[in-house]
Amino acid sequence: MLLTKIFTSALLAVSFVAAVPKVKILDEKDFTLYGKPGHYEGLIKRLDKALPNVSVNKVIKDVNHINMDYTRKQRPGWNKDAFSWSKRKDGSYNDQGTTKWYPQGITSSSDAYGKGTYGKNDIILTSWYDHTTKEASNPKNKGVRISFIDNNRSQPAYRNVLLVVPYETKKGNISYHPVRIHAGGIMWYGDKLYVVDTDNGIRIFDLGHIYKVGNGKKIGHVGKGKYSAANYKYVIPQWGHYLAKSKTAKGFNFSFISLDRTTTPDSFIVGQYDKTGAKNRIARFDLDAKTRLPKSTGNTAVATKFYKIGLKSMQGAVSVKQANRDLKYFFTVSKGDKPSAYGTLYTWIPGKGLRPHTKALSRGPEDLMYRKQTNSIYTLGEHPKDRPVYGIKANKYN
Repeated sequence: MLLTKIFTSALLAVSFVAAVPKVKILDEKDFTLYGKPGHYEGLIKRLDKALPNVSVNKVIKDVNHINMDYTRKQRPGWNKDAFSWSKRKDGSYNDQGTTKWYPQGITSSSDAYGKGTYGKNDIILTSWYDHTTKEASNPKNKGVRISFIDNNRSQPAYRNVLLVVPYETKKGNISYHPVRIHAGGIMWYGDKLYVVDTDNGIRIFDLGHIYKVGNGKKIGHVGKGKYSAANYKYVIPQWGHYLAKSKTAKGFNFSFISLDRTTTPDSFIVGQYDKTGAKNRIARFDLDAKTRLPKSTGNTAVATKFYKIGLKSMQGAVSVKQANRDLKYFFTVSKGDKPSAYGTLYTWIPGKGLRPHTKALSRGPEDLMYRKQTNSIYTLGEHPKDRPVYGIKANKYN
């Protein structure tokens, strides 16, 4: 009987180890993007004339929702600064529990500038996608909003801002429409906000152009000199994009993105979600710190690293190289929406195997970012009524 138990335990251990995929190196030259930086500049100049242009710092001074404390049981190893979203007692507003919007991406002023602040402000940005319609192309879909979180406060607070694409109407008026994508990951670099577009590549928004608009349910130009944005006070226009160019890139779902300031030069990772793990891959691109754009030859950017990770339901990835240590990758993996379905954090050092850290994350963990100032990786949960934003020390898990 004892031998049987020992043998069974050994088999279970082998099965567990076998369940962790082996990372495969792919040919980075197969993954290319075609850049159209400044594609909307002409239209943005027209919006500059039509609307008041406000700064990021102005938006931060105009926050109107409180990030409430995360009151559910936190997982061991989380930093103590976890928070959630606004939920008013009178029921008039509830980002914690809404099913109309789902949070996905995360980035911060630590990504924007190495000093960790934007001016004097410590800011976190998150993306939400409209969950009210099954088809993103539905005219009722409001697209994507960005939460600007003032993290300077002892109790963080935020304002939601709508992303838009500028265009000219048939009557020749300058207008804009919503960005109807999933926005699974975001990355802030200088004044550029990168947002992944699942089927196409990466959209880039210009945070040097944030417009104050009027109240109203419609989105865009609504009359002579009048604009609205589904009752959001501010909009941010798309500035350019980097589209999938090669056959391999066109077969890739752009599900999440993160910045790495610990490499030379700065670089970013894009990754693909796949429920089965069969197509889960990540690609790295070098960045030009002056232009804030991917390093390119002509308009073509070529990946510098390309891996098949193979993890089922991989939702986010970020990499960090600390002093006297190897470059280490972190991956978030979701495990469903049941109350006990805590996410798994995987770590990986190239040349070694993936290491799982079970139940280290919240339910529904999503995109990832790193903050040097706290030496922590951060993620967020997407499920209604359980939506923490939280950090974990980067050296907590090997």
